[in-house]
Amino acid sequence: MSADCEQPESSVAAVELRGVSFSYDGPPVLENVNLTVRGGEFACIVGPNGGGKSTLLKLMLGLIAPARGAVRVLGDAPRNACRRVGYLPQHTQFDLQFPVTVRDVVLMGRLGETRRFGPFRRADRAVAEQALREVGMLGFVRRPFSALSGGERRRVLIARALACRPEILMLDEPTANLDIQVEEQLYDLLRELNRRLTVIMVSHDVAYVSKYVQTAICVNRTVHTHSGAEITHEVIRNLFGREIRLVPHEHDHPHAHANCETCPSEAPRNATDARAPR
Repeated sequence: MSADCEQPESSVAAVELRGVSFSYDGPPVLENVNLTVRGGEFACIVGPNGGGKSTLLKLMLGLIAPARGAVRVLGDAPRNACRRVGYLPQHTQFDLQFPVTVRDVVLMGRLGETRRFGPFRRADRAVAEQALREVGMLGFVRRPFSALSGGERRRVLIARALACRPEILMLDEPTANLDIQVEEQLYDLLRELNRRLTVIMVSHDVAYVSKYVQTAICVNRTVHTHSGAEITHEVIRNLFGREIRLVPHEHDHPHAHANCETCPSEAPRNATDARAPR
């Protein structure tokens, strides 16, 4: 949908930005951003490196404050709404030599939701197990976190974000460094979680992600929104400011390949790329 497309009046705004600008002591990273993500949407933030994708997400999370304008999350200031938001950062540091189990990692998501001192309560353990059940990892509850594959660890970290019982799930590059099959399974999981949660994620996988999301938030200093079906080669070219080579997944969205004049016919059928031609 376009930036001016009307949203259903019955939908509650999960996130609103009005006239938001931000800079890191230099030129503006984001300028005059007006954006609404409705409750129950699956939205993806896409754009070139340095275009402001992660900055936009940090503003929504209240990790940084705008230089101008206002950000509201669930009708409140982001910092006041933080306990109603589950977050998966792009880089999560874990000492894989530390003897922590899958349950221990997910219980970290209960910190701040339970009592300050003493062991976790039975209710906290039940919430953690339910979160693991949702991401298909309950059978790994006693396994060392270090023994998991990359995709399994990502699911456990999503369960940790779910353990605070959020209304919004925000993720920064959740499929980074995962192979194609695991990436697709993770997108399927997020689409399933979207049945009960608003999901907002940052992704570099512009062409492929369009078939999963309802709204693409295109960020390159300014912000424009489109429906997933509107992410054509022309939209991506305008977003990145140059020709982009798109290589579709085996069951990719038809727009990802049909409108791409630079995609070579001999390109692999099970990869997606959104980089300038070499």
